[in-house]
Amino acid sequence: MDKIRVIQIGAGRFGQSWMKVLCEYEQVELVAVVDVVPDNLATAKSITNLPDSRLFSGLESAVQAVKADMALIVTPPQTHKKIAMEALQVGLHVVLEKPLTHTFDEAVELYEESKKYDKHVMISQNYRWRPCIQTLRRLLREEAVGRVGYMEYDFRKAINVGGWRNEMNEILLEDMSLHHFDIMRYVLGKEPMEVYAQSFKPHWSWFNGNPTAGAMIQFEDDVRVNYFGSWVNRGRETTWNGNIRVCGDQGAIEMIDDQILIWKEGESTEPAVVELDEAEYGDRMSSLHNFVQSIRTNTAPLTSITDNIRSFALTCAAIQSTEQQQKVKLDDFYKVNGAQW
Repeated sequence: MDKIRVIQIGAGRFGQSWMKVLCEYEQVELVAVVDVVPDNLATAKSITNLPDSRLFSGLESAVQAVKADMALIVTPPQTHKKIAMEALQVGLHVVLEKPLTHTFDEAVELYEESKKYDKHVMISQNYRWRPCIQTLRRLLREEAVGRVGYMEYDFRKAINVGGWRNEMNEILLEDMSLHHFDIMRYVLGKEPMEVYAQSFKPHWSWFNGNPTAGAMIQFEDDVRVNYFGSWVNRGRETTWNGNIRVCGDQGAIEMIDDQILIWKEGESTEPAVVELDEAEYGDRMSSLHNFVQSIRTNTAPLTSITDNIRSFALTCAAIQSTEQQQKVKLDDFYKVNGAQW
């Protein structure tokens, strides 16, 4: 089986960890690395053992020198649309690190343009592939606690991410809550209808923007989600996935510290521990594997741009809500922003 040939664009801190994933995954070959920072290319060389002839300052020179099938874009969000379009125009499938783009207008433009090409575009939402998330989704599909009524979602970390992220006005919603909003859509199998959000900056915060936010979200079938997240937490922390509690008419499912418990109404006063589904690969490699299989079978990847633009829309609508201090209906948000699907 021929390997899928990859050009990685962006070799900064997170890009360096992606290079290691590419080098470990047996179904791809990293054929070139692109970055505008010479020191990043030097680091890429030490990680990948690629010769200087496979290190480039631009995508155009890379595709002229090597044959490739896909581009992996690990650059700041404000560059995503431009680089993704360049990759599509030279005939490459595209994987983008989240968020999809810097603004929702750019996301809609990229979504519409991508339909002109016979290539897959996917956003890597690696959290979906974690065993606890896969198990929670399966339990909800099996209606393990009956019809779902509401979800409580709690995320707490104290971290200094640094770099360009510190320039974001809504640092938590833009860079972290996007993962959690995508998890909500994925495990519930429902789309959001409206959101009311508030964000703020505690007086001890080390961020320039707002690192703490809460949101009430109404999904299809009147399922409600109460979300709270903080990157300047004090006291006990959650995992990166957060803690989730889903209540249905027959009980509750709790995901705490990435372990899952089930409470069955009327059956026992103690919860049952659920064995987590096994994963063949780690989360990012699973995301990459899904994309490679989509190329081989010409089927849509799980987090294609068609799907992921809705997770990004919920994030952008939550930001609009906190800025305007009012509820935002997703249908109205789509209409105002020219999204048609």
